[in-house]
Amino acid sequence: MSVKREDLIKVAKELNDVLGLDPQIKTGKKVTDKELTEQILEAADLILPEDDISDKTMEIIKILKGESVEEEDEEEVDMESEPEEDDDEVEEEEVEDEEEEDEEVDVEETEEQDEEEEEEEVENEENVEEEEKPAEESKVKTKSTAQSKGITRIGAATLVIKRAKNVLTIEDWVKRADELYVKEGGKPNLKESRYAVNVAVKVLEAYGLIEVNGDKVSKLE
Repeated sequence: MSVKREDLIKVAKELNDVLGLDPQIKTGKKVTDKELTEQILEAADLILPEDDISDKTMEIIKILKGESVEEEDEEEVDMESEPEEDDDEVEEEEVEDEEEEDEEVDVEETEEQDEEEEEEEVENEENVEEEEKPAEESKVKTKSTAQSKGITRIGAATLVIKRAKNVLTIEDWVKRADELYVKEGGKPNLKESRYAVNVAVKVLEAYGLIEVNGDKVSKLE
């Protein structure tokens, strides 16, 4: 059973918000439905029982995983038993759906335009500062260099396994990656670090750089 792209986008945004994903699931126009589905299924592995995920989102995730959804079957039976709606009412609903889709597209385009305008304003401000205060140019370069040395959560996870001398458990790996990320100036978040470790495990295992046995991970020399 296929899922509409607008539903995939809603699910992705809810997972980004509730799980605090970093990096977040991308929902731009350049992202295909297949890529969006893969990102959602990968993030779905991080959902915990205490996470406040809507029933609608969980149903869509089950559909994407190929699991059966009993509620949908019941809804289909109810729909068959209900009397047919008038043609005028059906047309009105279709018009409303089209208007909602147009509004969502307009919102996305507006957000993209706002981001572009903000970037242009930042560039203009930097140009003005360089013209008025040439003496501060070295400070700006120093600041940019410091920021470029920042580390991502996935980068922290990779460094932890690279430096590890003994076998690590997944949970220990997550804690060390989070501590390293905080040490480099980031904020502590075990859930995001666990997501980063899961990504690192898949990549490194695929390239034959690590071996995973249950919840234990060891480097392959």
